[in-house]
Amino acid sequence: MTTDRHPFAVRLVGFPPDAERALAQGLARAPADGAGYLCLSEDSLRDPGLYIANGTELKALAVIASLAAGDIRPALVLGATGVALPYPNLPLPVQWSVLHGELERLLARRAAVLAGLSASGQPLVPERRRRERLDLDLTEPAVYERMRKPRREGAVLCVDANAHFSEQLGKSLKQFGTAVLWAVDGVGALAISRQQAVAVVLLDFAAPIIDHYLLCAQLRSEPGQPEVIFLAQSAHDYDSTRARAAGAAGMLDKPLAEHQVQSVLRKYMRL
Repeated sequence: MTTDRHPFAVRLVGFPPDAERALAQGLARAPADGAGYLCLSEDSLRDPGLYIANGTELKALAVIASLAAGDIRPALVLGATGVALPYPNLPLPVQWSVLHGELERLLARRAAVLAGLSASGQPLVPERRRRERLDLDLTEPAVYERMRKPRREGAVLCVDANAHFSEQLGKSLKQFGTAVLWAVDGVGALAISRQQAVAVVLLDFAAPIIDHYLLCAQLRSEPGQPEVIFLAQSAHDYDSTRARAAGAAGMLDKPLAEHQVQSVLRKYMRL
């Protein structure tokens, strides 16, 4: 875990796979004197710092209209849209110097707004849903209430090669009275989950485990059924199909700042 706010998490919206890979590679080569960027995978639970949408896809524009949050969580549109938008709009093909310059301006405005909110004591970045909602939704509110998972009570269990991450997270969550436990392998993780209530398991791919997905399934089959979140250095380390089959909630890209971990944990447990 780190206190560094970089790299900024980016959610790409509405691009075909080849274009998405090209954008991710280009953003990874951002100028060294500016911000760094990390493109989130579909299964990433991390809240994005900004959105980049495909302007040629109407659904992508509908998504950012639902999920973006002004200067706090801004959006940038690439490609001709044919409609007026409240977001910066750059032409395709991408001119990388122009794109990086526009992203720097968006992040500078974001930092200024967040600094003002922090100084005034107001809440900072609001929690956003991961999926767009229909503009006209006649579903009974009680249906959505039944769909929501109850927030869990219990400890956070970190399964990692060493205890450094769990120790840092323990200090971060001490103010909430939430215990943070550590296990180095699957045997230890299962033993802890059977001894006491565990709300969330943070399972790092760096842990010396033969099959991380099997351990996830075993943890999810325990009576307490803790939520399991994978921690990965790269989205390439994460097999979405196997993780979903094992019952994982999703994954988080490393490195992680304290507020990013807390934001995700709040979705699953009481803090």
